[in-house]
Amino acid sequence: MASGAWESIVLNGRRFTCKSDDSVKTKLPGYENETIVGGDGTMYIKKTRHAGSISDINVICNPVNDDFEFLQGLQDSMDFFPVSGTKLDGTVYSGSMQLTDAIEHDDGENTVSLSLEGTLEKQG
Repeated sequence: MASGAWESIVLNGRRFTCKSDDSVKTKLPGYENETIVGGDGTMYIKKTRHAGSISDINVICNPVNDDFEFLQGLQDSMDFFPVSGTKLDGTVYSGSMQLTDAIEHDDGENTVSLSLEGTLEKQG
């Protein structure tokens, strides 16, 4: 079984190359569970729905293509946009997501760190 970083991610039709040494975190949509104990000792589960997410992913930012400005435009938009990401082992995840954390350009690395939330599912 292979594992590792992401090769690339496509955000609203624009492909970005990912840093090869990232440790990207992916969460599929589902539930978070909390065990609640009643006064008489009985227990039950409280389920809270959560969105899918991709976080700690750093993309190469090409200033010639105005990539940083493109990403800021996505974050400023009021809608979810299509996302598709490919891991080095060929696994593909896609969905409809939105950027959640303020984006910053790292001038030394020429990268932007992204966090996204929305729908997400494994393809294939």
